[in-house]
Amino acid sequence: MGRAIEQENSFLQVLLKLIPSEVIAVFVFIQGVMPGQFWPHFMMALLLVGLTPLYLSLAGGVKSRTQLILSTLSLIVWIYAMGTGPLRFVHPPYYEPWHGAVLLAVWTLVPPMLLTQGPEDEAPPHRKNRKSVPKGKPLPAVKTRKRPVRP
Repeated sequence: MGRAIEQENSFLQVLLKLIPSEVIAVFVFIQGVMPGQFWPHFMMALLLVGLTPLYLSLAGGVKSRTQLILSTLSLIVWIYAMGTGPLRFVHPPYYEPWHGAVLLAVWTLVPPMLLTQGPEDEAPPHRKNRKSVPKGKPLPAVKTRKRPVRP
């Protein structure tokens, strides 16, 4: 499955393509070997957030600027929701786990809606093969054959 989001992708496919899973895997691994200090975790999180659009465009073939931005923001939301990386050193009232949970729940709805919107005048996929009649013009008359009446 390529990372580029096309107009014919479903809502779920868009959501799955937005998650930079390779970057998350690297982030989780690095967090396991880092020392227990704020600044190394902060710098590594910042580096991976910066590398996310580069990775997706070069290795994932993503060309859409909107998708690159939303994927990068998805990584930030994921880090915040998990409370990992530099956030594990931030204490209440500045960070509460429920803040991340609510943000993640809302975030899973918003980006796919933005990326699955197509042009307004475009026909739905199930009607693309049908001939369309321009707006404002009457439908052409249908010729019918008269059947002979049988006695």
